[in-house]
Amino acid sequence: MRARLLHAPIAAPGLLHSLRGLLSRDSTRALNAEEREDLALAQLRATRPIVSGVLLCGAVLLAITALFDMAGVTPSIGYPVWSQLLASALVAGCAAGVSRMVNWQHRLVLMLLATLLTGIFMSMPLPGATGQLALRTGLFQLLPLALMALMVRPVSLLALALLIVVMALLRIALYGAPGTGSALYWLYTLTTIGFGLVLAGYRTDFAVSAWQMRRRLVRQAHTDELTGLLNRNGWNEHAVSAHARAVAAGVPVVVAVLDIDYFKRINDHHGHDGGDLVLQRLGDIMRARVGANGCAARIGGEEFAVLLEGEDARAARAFAERVRSEFGKEQGGVVTTLSAGIAEHRAGESLRDQMRRADQALYDAKREGRDRVHVAAAS
Repeated sequence: MRARLLHAPIAAPGLLHSLRGLLSRDSTRALNAEEREDLALAQLRATRPIVSGVLLCGAVLLAITALFDMAGVTPSIGYPVWSQLLASALVAGCAAGVSRMVNWQHRLVLMLLATLLTGIFMSMPLPGATGQLALRTGLFQLLPLALMALMVRPVSLLALALLIVVMALLRIALYGAPGTGSALYWLYTLTTIGFGLVLAGYRTDFAVSAWQMRRRLVRQAHTDELTGLLNRNGWNEHAVSAHARAVAAGVPVVVAVLDIDYFKRINDHHGHDGGDLVLQRLGDIMRARVGANGCAARIGGEEFAVLLEGEDARAARAFAERVRSEFGKEQGGVVTTLSAGIAEHRAGESLRDQMRRADQALYDAKREGRDRVHVAAAS
């Protein structure tokens, strides 16, 4: 018994992994775990109001059938009108909760509760009651069919499918097989689940396509096409947030501004294609050197910037010197040099102010003869 309990936590993730593999699509298999989670979160944000709307439709359906019962225009299945209206209000409350809750597990619980309440009051008559059960059950099945098409995580799909099966079992256990026989009834139930899975799959494919397109557009909007580094838009977004995060955490942060010396002469002597090759070479060097704790961008024609978190001015200078040394090697008959200015963060200083001091240090390096690194005064 003890061994069984010890192995239970291990078996659950294994079962979930198997289910994820069974329900996964070709469109998601090429994504890594981080990308799949990002895609799932994007889908959850997009589908949350729709799921809430579907549940609200269930509440309205319950209220309408209650009013029909009260007016006597449809046969009742035994529930007092007030209980049906109360169930409708509870389902509407679940819909409101789903629209506001951030945690997807909590939303799943509310969704299952709302589906269960709708199913009970729509398709499970009290003993002795007679009504158009087949029509009411058909109306109810539209709700889980729509919800399954909107489910993002495999566990949500599994939970909803199990709820549909359990409710079908309860109907047969309490009221016996329908007049058409249990075979057609189970075919109807399983067809609902099957169509729900198919619709969920196609919705996932569409979501993957839209997510990848958005990622490409964001990457294009924030990346310099020539060097592969961030462009000015990307710098303004990524560097500003990284700078604010480092300052809030009390982590040192250094900015370096680098500029290719006499770049106009390179373009004049070797053409714009030669100038582009020089820019690409510097971009390659910076991408290789900046590491995981850095943020590198081409912010102008031949001007580049680097933000280094957790580094001091000495480390930033060593970084700039390595880049300058590697970039200064002759390649393809072109001799290039690089000047750089470095500014370490001061208390209360914004990134804009820090870059202004780095720009001044770069100007000093240019004035002192170029091909060198200059560090701004600490205070």
